[in-house]
Amino acid sequence: MNLLELFRLTDAWAATSGAEHHAPSISQLFFPLINFLIFVFLIKRFVVPLIQGHLKSRREEILTAVREAEEGKKRAEATIQDYQERLAGINREVQEIRESLRAEGEREKTKILSEAEGLSTKIREDAQFLSEQEVKLAQQKVREEMAEKAQATATELLRRHLSSADQGRLVDDFLEGIGQGR
Repeated sequence: MNLLELFRLTDAWAATSGAEHHAPSISQLFFPLINFLIFVFLIKRFVVPLIQGHLKSRREEILTAVREAEEGKKRAEATIQDYQERLAGINREVQEIRESLRAEGEREKTKILSEAEGLSTKIREDAQFLSEQEVKLAQQKVREEMAEKAQATATELLRRHLSSADQGRLVDDFLEGIGQGR
């Protein structure tokens, strides 16, 4: 519908309604049209670039945020993958640690048993040596006691059976033995 048809329709409506028919003046049509065109020009000149700039910057912000989110997602997926690999390997690591601890325990057990056997042998040797020393001491004491008893018995026998003539003869024999030794 063009502008001319619009005027005809408004004229027809006004004629049927009984209103007076006034044709709009050129100033009534032209000035609002110029105002409207100026308004459209100003909006297109100043507002549209601002809106476009804002929309472009907003689009860039959104694209940057999407890129950062994708990078964050990739980093998170890499971290998850790393943790999954670690988790998969943890059972193997636990088994290796158990085996190494078991082997270390066996080595310690062997070392302790070896030390215990060495200590046991040394204790036996020391006990054997001490028992031999004790036996020697006991034998020496027995000999000393026997010698003391033999001496006491001999002294007693000599006192009972030795006469003063025998004592004189023994003293002479002793003195002669000393004289010959010189």
